Amino acid sequence: TGMVTYRNPETGQLVKAQFTDSWMFEKQGLRLFMDGMGPGYAFEVNSLNASLQVFIGDAAAEAVGDAETALEKATASRGLLAVQYNEPDLYRYTDENQDMVQAFRTGNDGMLSWHYGLEITKLVMTAYMAAERRQTIDLTDPAVQQELQTYVPLIQQGRGAEVL
Repeated sequence: TGMVTYRNPETGQLVKAQFTDSWMFEKQGLRLFMDGMGPGYAFEVNSLNASLQVFIGDAAAEAVGDAETALEKATASRGLLAVQYNEPDLYRYTDENQDMVQAFRTGNDGMLSWHYGLEITKLVMTAYMAAERRQTIDLTDPAVQQELQTYVPLIQQGRGAEVL
């Protein structure tokens, strides 16, 4: 879990974003969750809130020979399964694929360039760093940017128990 504070360079307004990721997500399928609040409004998106949900009980799960294949993205072979009628559009695979094909054809960067991916990786690595040090990390600090070039989280080194 991490929190990022962004500053609008034109107005100075601060905006906070909180994110959570888990290698041990024990619910049905891939979850994309986002919510926002402001003066007089709020919204929430959760890809596991589908228009169709199926509950798979013990008897039904045991009747399936290969439960892992039957429930492709689930970590359990029974329970609640959210059925998405159009998963590629839900997760934006179609748009991303079309954008990348166009980018390669024209020799240009896509909407989300490799630089964007690098910035996301820096945010994730900074979250690990902050958790390990138990302190806020300032990404505008040049020393932090330099340290991130070679930083390897303890969890990746096989030493994750040191920070749990």
